[in-house]
Amino acid sequence: MNNKIQEIKNRLPILELLNRLGIMLNSSGFIHSIYKKDKTPSMKIYPKSNSYFCFATNKGGDVITLYSDYYNIDLSQTIKELSSICGISSFEIAEREQPETTTENQSSDNLEMLPYEIDLFEERRSIISIENDIPSTDAEILALSDIINIRKSIQSKIFTALFNYSISIGYDEAAFNYLTSKKRGLTEQTIKEFKIFTLQNIEDTVSFLRDSFPQVDLAISGLFKNNYFLFAKHRIIIPYIENGKIAYLRGRYFFNGNTIPEKCGKYTGCNNWSFTLSPKRFYNIDIVKRLKPFEHLLISEGEFDCIAAAQNRINSIGIAGVSNFPKEQIDRLKHFKIYLSFDNDEAGVKAINEIASLFEQPLRIVRLTEYKDLTEYFSNEYR
Repeated sequence: MNNKIQEIKNRLPILELLNRLGIMLNSSGFIHSIYKKDKTPSMKIYPKSNSYFCFATNKGGDVITLYSDYYNIDLSQTIKELSSICGISSFEIAEREQPETTTENQSSDNLEMLPYEIDLFEERRSIISIENDIPSTDAEILALSDIINIRKSIQSKIFTALFNYSISIGYDEAAFNYLTSKKRGLTEQTIKEFKIFTLQNIEDTVSFLRDSFPQVDLAISGLFKNNYFLFAKHRIIIPYIENGKIAYLRGRYFFNGNTIPEKCGKYTGCNNWSFTLSPKRFYNIDIVKRLKPFEHLLISEGEFDCIAAAQNRINSIGIAGVSNFPKEQIDRLKHFKIYLSFDNDEAGVKAINEIASLFEQPLRIVRLTEYKDLTEYFSNEYR
């Protein structure tokens, strides 16, 4: 297969492929993203290297990945169809309608960099261009990817340090009692398994962070906005674990023993200045690596519903509210038998039907007629 892939790349110019797809470049060599809706074309085409890079989603590739991602088909099918297009082999290609991008409209602004990141970017672009003998414009893709990966590494390092520091201090007693109360119904084992932790003295916590990390790294961490610590009143912290590392944090309001906020939302997340901390992600997503094809997988609204289901031995992932469903990641779930269970309110009912329509495979909707959410269901039915 590798020989055929290389032959396709050699034979099929990316501009010819775009022409076949009915996609035209603008005067700057950009097209609209194939991954999301954008107001301004954000996907750069590089004819010399036969590649592309989408600045709106930080995704890039060659003619193989472009065709595969555009039509949302697997590698094997992609190779068969492109081989036919290139005249390498004969294969009947099914007619398809133009795919629609399902991700909601978002800003396509280019990445804003800190001063030291600009220097690093320029250095990496120059080195990559020279070492790989590729144009500077193509080296930009790899250099930008380096910046993104460095940011993610810094964030994970800071989140892990905050977790370890908070665990060493111990759980806030009132917050822990709330988590283990009938309303939440979590066991101590579950709390530890999902690495939920609490913040106690915020002044000490912020001092620890500022003593441990440079200000520029804390800016990237997303924990602050205009020097304000975003989790000052949202002191129950829910880590998102991705590839075994803490990649994102969400905070549940818990301040002076109160769980009902007056002037803010019940939940808060990280500041996404870095473009790497979007709340549009799956909670507990690492579980899909352990599942076999066609196993059951429940998608719930909210992290606590996901945790409650998992505590009752149900394979589950969650989303941070119905507006944060990561549509661009839906392919990760196509091999499983999907169940959807959202909150029993107007927003949940509306969203569950919209999200169900995104899946190609049949799925089942779990409707909660007597309870407002899964947490309430499990608290009443399984205790």
